[in-house]
Amino acid sequence: MKRSKYLLNAVLLILGAIVSAQAQQVTAVRAGKMFDPKSGANLPNQVVLIIGDKITDVGPADRVKIPAGAKVIDLSAATVLPGLIDGHVHLTDGQGNLQHQMMIALNTSTRSLNAGYTTLVAMGSHGGGYADVELKKAIESGLVQGPRLITAGPIINVTMPGSASYPLDFAPHEPDITANGPNAMRAAVRELAHYGVDHVKIHTTGPFYFDKDGKMFNQPLPTKDELAAVEDEAHKRGMWVATHTYGGDGLKYAIEVGIDNIQHATAATDDDIKQFVQNRMPITTTILDHRQDEPGDLKQWAPYSRYRLVEVTWKKMLAAGVILGWGSGSAPPPGRVYNTDCNCSHGVQGEMFPIFVKWGASPAFTLRMATTINAEIIHKQDTLGTIEKGKFADIIAVAGDPLTDITEMQRVKFVMKGGAVVRNDLAGGMMASSK
Repeated sequence: MKRSKYLLNAVLLILGAIVSAQAQQVTAVRAGKMFDPKSGANLPNQVVLIIGDKITDVGPADRVKIPAGAKVIDLSAATVLPGLIDGHVHLTDGQGNLQHQMMIALNTSTRSLNAGYTTLVAMGSHGGGYADVELKKAIESGLVQGPRLITAGPIINVTMPGSASYPLDFAPHEPDITANGPNAMRAAVRELAHYGVDHVKIHTTGPFYFDKDGKMFNQPLPTKDELAAVEDEAHKRGMWVATHTYGGDGLKYAIEVGIDNIQHATAATDDDIKQFVQNRMPITTTILDHRQDEPGDLKQWAPYSRYRLVEVTWKKMLAAGVILGWGSGSAPPPGRVYNTDCNCSHGVQGEMFPIFVKWGASPAFTLRMATTINAEIIHKQDTLGTIEKGKFADIIAVAGDPLTDITEMQRVKFVMKGGAVVRNDLAGGMMASSK
C-alpha cells in the first residue's frame, strides 16, 4: 500500500512536470539571415526558439522545427544579429537629486535599448551616485523596462588637479570618490562593493596638452602602488577594473599592473601597443566623444586634436592585433551630443560602425567588437554576444545587410531583450501563432 502511494506520487510529479513544460510559451524567430560572430558570416534561413528569457534551440529551418502553438516572429526578410553591447556609457548627468538621476538614467538607457544596445556598461556616474545600481535593480525586478546594466557607481579618483571652488559650509561636493594612498584606494573599492556595483572605474590620467610637434602629454594621477591596490582589492571582491587612460606614465602603470579593461588609449605609443598584444590587454577606444571635442582641441593646439590622434593610434592597434572593444562614451546632454537633431548621444552611437570601417576594419570585425569581443571583456561570454542555445534571448534585426552596408547598424528596426520584444518596426514582423 505504501509502495503504491509512492508510485502514485512519482507519476503525479512526472505528469506535473510534463504539463508545466507544455504550458511554457515558446517563441520562434524566423531569421532570413542571421549574423554569426564566430564565422563572421550570415547564416541563411535560421530559426531561433525561445522559452522565457533564454534561447532553447537555434539552427537551419529544416532542422529546428517550430512547435505547434508557438508565437512566431517573422524576420525572414531581415538580418538578425545578437543584441549589441556598448562597453562605455554614462547614464547620469550629475545635476540634481537621486530622483532626477534615476529619470535621466532611465531615459538614456531606454534610448540605447531602442537602438539595439541590449547591454550597457556604465563607466562612472559623473556625480549621479549609485543611480545606475538602483536602475539596474528596478530593471531586474521588472519595475521598468531597460537594458542589462553593468554598473560602476562613482569613479575613484585621487585628489584631482584643478581650480575647484570651496563652499561656505566647508563641505565641498565631490562627484567621485576621492582616495589617496593604497589603503584609501582599498577602502574606496570596498565602498563600491558594499553598494553593489559590478566593476570599478578609475582615472589614471588627467590634464593633457599637445606640444608644437603634435606629441600629447598626459599627467598621471594615481601611483602604480595605488593602482595595484585597486586592482587587487577589486579582484578580491569579485569585480574587475576599468580605467580612463590616454597615455604616458598613467598608461604604462595600467599596463604594468595588468588592468582588466583600459578605456581610450588615445596616445598609446608603439611600445604600449606591443605590450597590449603581448599581455592580451583589451582596449576600448571611444571616438565620438573625441569628435565632439575636436573644435575645442583645435582652438588650443591646431592642427592637433584627440580625434586626429586617436585615428592614427586605433589603426595601429587594429594592424597589430590588439583586442579592441566597442564603447561609445555616450552620456546625457549637454555633456555629450553626437547628433544635434535629437540632442543626444544615447541611441545614435551606431555612427561609430562606419567610422571604424573607414579606418580599415571589416564590417564583420566591427560587429564582433560590439558582440563577442565585448562579451568576453565584461566576462559575460557564457550568456551574451551570440545567438546560441542557453544564452539570453537578446536579439536585434535590421532591414538590410550590415556586411555589405554597415550603416544599417544605425537603423535597427527590431529589438528583443530576454525574450521580450522591445521594438518591432519591420514589415511582416508581426507575431502569429504556429498552427
